[in-house]
Amino acid sequence: MKKIRFVKYLLGAALMTAAISPVTVRADSKDIQVKVDNVSVHFPDAKPFIDPSTSRTMIPVRFVSEKLGASVDWDGAKQTVIMNKDGKQISLKIGEKKAVVAGQEITFDAAATLQNNRTFVPLRFVSEAYGAKVDWLATERLVLITTNLSDGNGTPDTATPGTGQPGTANPGSGNSSVTPGSSGVGSKVGLDEQFTVVAPSYPDFLLPKDSTTEPAVEAFLNSLKFENGVITGKIPQLPEGHVMALTYTDDKDKNLNQNLTKTKEGESFSITVSENGGQINFAIFQGNVGKNGVFVYVPEMKVEWGAKR
Repeated sequence: MKKIRFVKYLLGAALMTAAISPVTVRADSKDIQVKVDNVSVHFPDAKPFIDPSTSRTMIPVRFVSEKLGASVDWDGAKQTVIMNKDGKQISLKIGEKKAVVAGQEITFDAAATLQNNRTFVPLRFVSEAYGAKVDWLATERLVLITTNLSDGNGTPDTATPGTGQPGTANPGSGNSSVTPGSSGVGSKVGLDEQFTVVAPSYPDFLLPKDSTTEPAVEAFLNSLKFENGVITGKIPQLPEGHVMALTYTDDKDKNLNQNLTKTKEGESFSITVSENGGQINFAIFQGNVGKNGVFVYVPEMKVEWGAKR
């Protein structure tokens, strides 16, 4: 079975709302707005929301049928949502972070869920799987969906649907390269230089360059060490007026997932990793605006910057 891991960009304002105290980062209380081909979508009862554990925007499955033109069926016995458009079928089982798309099983980070007897599915994943382009305007809490972008076979232009993320300050801003140097592509980083910096998988979704927070992100990264299935590190000193968010998501054992956002500056932390590995997400905010971050993957021992450099 071919596995595709979706990059989990967490730099949205609602990233850690369940774990950060009110005096630090809070989600904007404004409802999420959605436009399809520049026409506003009205959600009369069940409304879109950002899942704080994944930073993914979730939408009522009714939206898929009404606005994306797909048929939607519900298999109650299997707790599975089945969507079909132009012969391309997507199956999402409630609570599972995987889907079957055109017969191929793939894994990702946002599971379909039931809330108040309504089924919610990840907006970006489903939209892009059906050939639509999705942009997120963080300051307006607005999702822009543009349809009719497929190659004619229902295949989205991007190779992997669902890879973008709410919190992108300037989506679609063009390609961004990492400047060669101490933190450039190919550089060895970490306490024992165990990790390798790689080019961002989706450069269009990088945050703007922020020189103020770069030293703290680099200090965090250079404190990391992976040994005997455990990652250790230290929370760096942050620029004045900034706060951080830190999470770990395991690829196999959800019981190993950690939210370390309340760890204080200067304090050390440790993360146990399963044999399948997982991902560390470290982000810095000013107010509720994502300014910088880094994504660390084990056992691949790879690092991707979350902002332009």
